[in-house]
Amino acid sequence: MTDLATAEARIDAARVARSPHLDLSRLGLHELPDAVRRLSHLESLDLAFNNLEDLPDWLTGLDGLVELSVQRNILEEVPEVVGSLTGLRALDLSENNLEGMPLDALGRLTNLERLALIDTRSDRLPESIGDLSRLTDLDLYLGWFTDSPDSLPDTLGQLTSLTRLELSRNGLATVPEWIRRLSNLRQLSLWLNEIDELPEWLAELTELRELWVPGEPDDEIVTVLRTLPHLEKLTMGDEDVDLS
Repeated sequence: MTDLATAEARIDAARVARSPHLDLSRLGLHELPDAVRRLSHLESLDLAFNNLEDLPDWLTGLDGLVELSVQRNILEEVPEVVGSLTGLRALDLSENNLEGMPLDALGRLTNLERLALIDTRSDRLPESIGDLSRLTDLDLYLGWFTDSPDSLPDTLGQLTSLTRLELSRNGLATVPEWIRRLSNLRQLSLWLNEIDELPEWLAELTELRELWVPGEPDDEIVTVLRTLPHLEKLTMGDEDVDLS
Protein backbone atom coordinates (compact mmCIF):
# COMPACT_ATOMS: atom_id res chain seq x y z
CA MET A 1 0.00 0.00 0.00
CA THR A 2 1.30 3.43 -0.94
CA ASP A 3 1.38 5.99 1.86
CA LEU A 4 1.04 9.12 -0.27
CA ALA A 5 -0.28 11.20 2.61
CA THR A 6 2.86 10.52 4.61
CA ALA A 7 5.03 11.32 1.59
CA GLU A 8 3.24 14.62 1.02
CA ALA A 9 3.56 15.54 4.69
CA ARG A 10 7.30 14.84 4.67
CA ILE A 11 7.79 16.82 1.46
CA ASP A 12 5.85 19.77 2.87
CA ALA A 13 7.82 19.68 6.12
CA ALA A 14 11.11 19.65 4.21
CA ARG A 15 9.92 22.61 2.12
CA VAL A 16 8.89 24.71 5.14
CA ALA A 17 12.01 23.91 7.17
CA ARG A 18 14.28 23.98 4.12
CA SER A 19 15.70 20.73 5.39
CA PRO A 20 18.61 19.40 3.31
CA HIS A 21 17.42 15.81 3.87
CA LEU A 22 14.22 14.14 2.67
CA ASP A 23 13.30 10.64 3.79
CA LEU A 24 10.68 8.98 1.58
CA SER A 25 11.78 5.44 2.38
CA ARG A 26 9.38 2.55 3.08
CA LEU A 27 6.28 4.28 1.72
CA GLY A 28 5.40 1.87 -1.10
CA LEU A 29 5.94 4.58 -3.72
CA HIS A 30 5.59 3.60 -7.38
CA GLU A 31 6.81 6.98 -8.61
CA LEU A 32 8.57 9.96 -7.12
CA PRO A 33 6.03 12.69 -6.21
CA ASP A 34 6.31 15.70 -8.49
CA ALA A 35 6.38 18.04 -5.49
CA VAL A 36 9.96 16.94 -4.75
CA ARG A 37 11.18 18.90 -7.76
CA ARG A 38 10.42 22.14 -5.92
CA LEU A 39 12.87 21.32 -3.13
CA SER A 40 15.81 23.01 -4.82
CA HIS A 41 17.72 23.12 -1.53
CA LEU A 42 17.74 19.32 -1.17
CA GLU A 43 21.10 17.61 -0.58
CA SER A 44 20.06 14.09 0.48
CA LEU A 45 17.17 11.98 -0.85
CA ASP A 46 16.31 8.58 0.64
CA LEU A 47 13.99 6.48 -1.54
CA ALA A 48 14.94 3.08 -0.14
CA PHE A 49 12.45 0.22 0.19
CA ASN A 50 9.83 1.45 -2.27
CA ASN A 51 8.46 0.14 -5.58
CA LEU A 52 10.18 2.51 -7.99
CA GLU A 53 10.90 1.24 -11.51
CA ASP A 54 12.57 4.44 -12.71
CA LEU A 55 13.49 7.96 -11.65
CA PRO A 56 12.27 11.17 -13.35
CA ASP A 57 14.52 13.30 -15.55
CA TRP A 58 13.70 16.40 -13.50
CA LEU A 59 15.97 15.14 -10.71
CA THR A 60 18.79 16.93 -12.54
CA GLY A 61 17.14 20.18 -11.44
CA LEU A 62 18.08 19.44 -7.82
CA ASP A 63 21.48 21.03 -8.24
CA GLY A 64 22.57 20.51 -4.63
CA LEU A 65 21.81 16.78 -4.44
CA VAL A 66 24.86 14.90 -3.15
CA GLU A 67 23.34 11.75 -1.62
CA LEU A 68 20.81 9.41 -3.23
CA SER A 69 19.56 6.03 -2.05
CA VAL A 70 17.25 3.86 -4.12
CA GLN A 71 18.10 0.69 -2.23
CA ARG A 72 15.63 -2.18 -2.58
CA ASN A 73 13.27 -0.87 -5.19
CA ILE A 74 12.33 -2.71 -8.39
CA LEU A 75 14.81 -1.14 -10.77
CA GLU A 76 15.86 -3.41 -13.63
CA GLU A 77 18.47 -0.99 -14.96
CA VAL A 78 20.30 2.07 -13.74
CA PRO A 79 17.90 4.98 -14.42
CA GLU A 80 19.19 7.14 -17.26
CA VAL A 81 18.99 10.27 -15.11
CA VAL A 82 21.49 8.87 -12.59
CA GLY A 83 24.34 9.31 -15.07
CA SER A 84 23.52 13.03 -15.20
CA LEU A 85 23.63 13.55 -11.42
CA THR A 86 27.30 14.37 -11.55
CA GLY A 87 27.28 16.17 -8.20
CA LEU A 88 26.51 12.99 -6.29
CA ARG A 89 28.98 12.00 -3.59
CA ALA A 90 27.03 8.96 -2.30
CA LEU A 91 24.88 6.53 -4.30
CA ASP A 92 23.16 3.34 -3.13
CA LEU A 93 21.64 1.06 -5.78
CA SER A 94 21.70 -2.05 -3.59
CA GLU A 95 19.12 -4.85 -3.76
CA ASN A 96 17.75 -3.99 -7.19
CA ASN A 97 17.77 -6.57 -9.97
CA LEU A 98 20.35 -5.18 -12.39
CA GLU A 99 21.24 -8.60 -13.78
CA GLY A 100 22.88 -8.34 -17.18
CA MET A 101 22.38 -4.58 -17.34
CA PRO A 102 25.30 -2.28 -18.19
CA LEU A 103 26.47 -0.03 -15.36
CA ASP A 104 28.32 2.36 -17.66
CA ALA A 105 26.49 5.42 -16.33
CA LEU A 106 28.35 5.07 -13.05
CA GLY A 107 31.63 6.03 -14.71
CA ARG A 108 30.32 9.57 -15.24
CA LEU A 109 29.80 10.20 -11.52
CA THR A 110 33.34 11.38 -10.89
CA ASN A 111 32.48 13.13 -7.61
CA LEU A 112 31.32 9.91 -5.96
CA GLU A 113 32.94 9.07 -2.64
CA ARG A 114 30.67 6.17 -1.63
CA LEU A 115 29.06 3.60 -3.94
CA ALA A 116 26.97 0.62 -2.80
CA LEU A 117 25.97 -2.16 -5.21
CA ILE A 118 25.05 -4.83 -2.66
CA ASP A 119 23.11 -7.79 -4.09
CA THR A 120 22.23 -6.18 -7.42
CA ARG A 121 22.97 -9.36 -9.40
CA SER A 122 25.39 -7.25 -11.43
CA ASP A 123 28.16 -9.26 -13.03
CA ARG A 124 30.42 -6.56 -14.43
CA LEU A 125 31.64 -3.05 -13.78
CA PRO A 126 32.55 -0.71 -16.65
CA GLU A 127 36.15 0.17 -17.46
CA SER A 128 35.19 3.77 -16.64
CA ILE A 129 34.81 2.84 -12.96
CA GLY A 130 38.49 3.74 -12.71
CA ASP A 131 37.57 7.38 -13.36
CA LEU A 132 35.94 7.67 -9.91
CA SER A 133 39.14 8.99 -8.38
CA ARG A 134 37.42 10.35 -5.25
CA LEU A 135 35.82 7.04 -4.29
CA THR A 136 36.70 6.03 -0.73
CA ASP A 137 34.06 3.33 -0.09
CA LEU A 138 33.04 0.65 -2.61
CA ASP A 139 30.60 -2.04 -1.47
CA LEU A 140 30.12 -5.00 -3.83
CA TYR A 141 28.88 -7.50 -1.23
CA LEU A 142 26.89 -10.45 -2.56
CA GLY A 143 27.48 -9.67 -6.21
CA TRP A 144 28.00 -11.90 -9.22
CA PHE A 145 31.50 -10.62 -9.84
CA THR A 146 34.22 -13.08 -10.82
CA ASP A 147 37.91 -13.13 -11.72
CA SER A 148 37.09 -12.24 -15.34
CA PRO A 149 38.56 -8.90 -16.50
CA ASP A 150 35.13 -8.13 -17.95
CA SER A 151 33.64 -8.54 -14.50
CA LEU A 152 36.05 -6.56 -12.34
CA PRO A 153 38.27 -4.54 -14.72
CA ASP A 154 41.86 -3.72 -13.86
CA THR A 155 40.95 -0.04 -13.89
CA LEU A 156 39.67 -0.59 -10.35
CA GLY A 157 43.33 -0.36 -9.39
CA GLN A 158 43.17 3.35 -10.23
CA LEU A 159 40.89 3.97 -7.23
CA THR A 160 43.77 4.82 -4.96
CA SER A 161 41.56 6.90 -2.63
CA LEU A 162 39.66 3.78 -1.54
CA THR A 163 39.82 3.14 2.18
CA ARG A 164 37.12 0.42 2.26
CA LEU A 165 36.53 -2.34 -0.29
CA GLU A 166 33.86 -4.98 0.27
CA LEU A 167 34.05 -7.98 -2.08
CA SER A 168 32.59 -10.71 0.13
CA ARG A 169 30.25 -13.36 -1.28
CA ASN A 170 31.23 -13.04 -4.91
CA GLY A 171 32.60 -15.66 -7.31
CA LEU A 172 36.28 -14.94 -6.79
CA ALA A 173 38.82 -17.78 -7.00
CA THR A 174 41.85 -15.51 -6.53
CA VAL A 175 42.61 -12.18 -4.92
CA PRO A 176 42.41 -9.65 -7.78
CA GLU A 177 45.88 -8.32 -8.63
CA TRP A 178 44.61 -4.75 -8.99
CA ILE A 179 43.95 -4.61 -5.23
CA ARG A 180 47.73 -4.42 -4.83
CA ARG A 181 47.64 -0.81 -6.06
CA LEU A 182 45.08 0.37 -3.48
CA SER A 183 47.66 1.70 -1.07
CA ASN A 184 45.19 3.57 1.15
CA LEU A 185 42.93 0.62 1.97
CA ARG A 186 42.03 0.35 5.64
CA GLN A 187 39.29 -2.27 5.37
CA LEU A 188 39.32 -5.16 2.90
CA SER A 189 36.81 -7.99 2.93
CA LEU A 190 37.13 -11.05 0.68
CA TRP A 191 35.11 -13.34 2.94
CA LEU A 192 32.97 -16.18 1.51
CA ASN A 193 34.73 -16.48 -1.83
CA GLU A 194 36.45 -19.57 -3.27
CA ILE A 195 39.96 -18.23 -2.78
CA ASP A 196 42.38 -21.03 -1.92
CA GLU A 197 45.63 -19.07 -1.71
CA LEU A 198 46.38 -15.63 -0.36
CA PRO A 199 49.18 -13.65 -2.03
CA GLU A 200 52.03 -12.37 0.10
CA TRP A 201 51.70 -8.96 -1.53
CA LEU A 202 48.75 -8.29 0.80
CA ALA A 203 51.47 -7.21 3.24
CA GLU A 204 52.17 -4.27 0.90
CA LEU A 205 48.81 -2.73 1.89
CA THR A 206 50.40 -1.06 4.87
CA GLU A 207 47.37 1.07 5.82
CA LEU A 208 45.15 -1.99 6.45
CA ARG A 209 43.36 -2.01 9.80
CA GLU A 210 40.82 -4.78 9.17
CA LEU A 211 41.04 -7.79 6.84
CA TRP A 212 38.55 -10.59 6.26
CA VAL A 213 39.60 -13.52 4.06
CA PRO A 214 38.26 -17.03 3.38
CA GLY A 215 39.92 -20.29 4.41
CA GLU A 216 41.51 -21.73 7.51
CA PRO A 217 44.27 -19.84 9.34
CA ASP A 218 47.63 -20.59 7.75
CA ASP A 219 50.75 -19.98 9.84
CA GLU A 220 52.84 -18.85 6.87
CA ILE A 221 50.46 -16.19 5.57
CA VAL A 222 49.53 -15.12 9.11
CA THR A 223 53.22 -14.46 9.77
CA VAL A 224 53.35 -12.29 6.65
CA LEU A 225 50.19 -10.37 7.57
CA ARG A 226 51.45 -9.74 11.10
CA THR A 227 54.01 -7.41 9.53
CA LEU A 228 51.23 -4.96 8.63
CA PRO A 229 51.93 -2.05 11.00
CA HIS A 230 48.31 -0.98 11.61
CA LEU A 231 46.41 -4.27 11.36
CA GLU A 232 43.95 -4.56 14.26
CA LYS A 233 41.60 -7.31 13.06
CA LEU A 234 42.27 -10.39 10.93
CA THR A 235 39.48 -12.88 10.29
CA MET A 236 40.19 -16.05 8.33
CA GLY A 237 37.06 -18.05 7.59
CA ASP A 238 35.04 -17.98 10.81
CA GLU A 239 38.00 -17.44 13.10
CA ASP A 240 39.54 -14.25 14.44
CA VAL A 241 43.33 -14.58 14.35
CA ASP A 242 45.45 -13.50 17.30
CA LEU A 243 47.80 -10.78 16.06
CA SER A 244 49.82 -10.44 19.25
